[in-house]
Amino acid sequence: MKYQGNSQNIKQRMKVMTETNNGFIISEKDLELRGSGEFFGTRQHGLPELKIANLFEDIEMLKSVQSVAIKIMEDDPNLEKEKNMQLRKQVENKFKDRIEI
Repeated sequence: MKYQGNSQNIKQRMKVMTETNNGFIISEKDLELRGSGEFFGTRQHGLPELKIANLFEDIEMLKSVQSVAIKIMEDDPNLEKEKNMQLRKQVENKFKDRIEI
C-alpha cells in the first residue's frame, strides 16, 4: 500500500518512520513538526499556545529552570525566606484561588 498524502509534514513523518523504529526519535520528530501547542492539544480545546517557551526548541532551558525551582522548593518549601518573598507574592497572586501557602 502506498501513501498518497502531499503535505510536507506528512512526508517528513513517513520518512522518519521508514528510517527508524526508535519511538523516541519518532516522537521527537513528531513534536518538532507539530509544535508544543499540538502536543498539549490546544487546538482541540481552545487553550492558548505556550507563550513562554517552545517545548521542543527550549527543552534545555526548561530543564535548567526546573532544576532551579526544585532547589528553591527543597531549600524553602513555603517560600518564607526573605530572598524568596517576591516569588511568594507572585505565586500567591497568580494562584490565589487555587492554593494556600
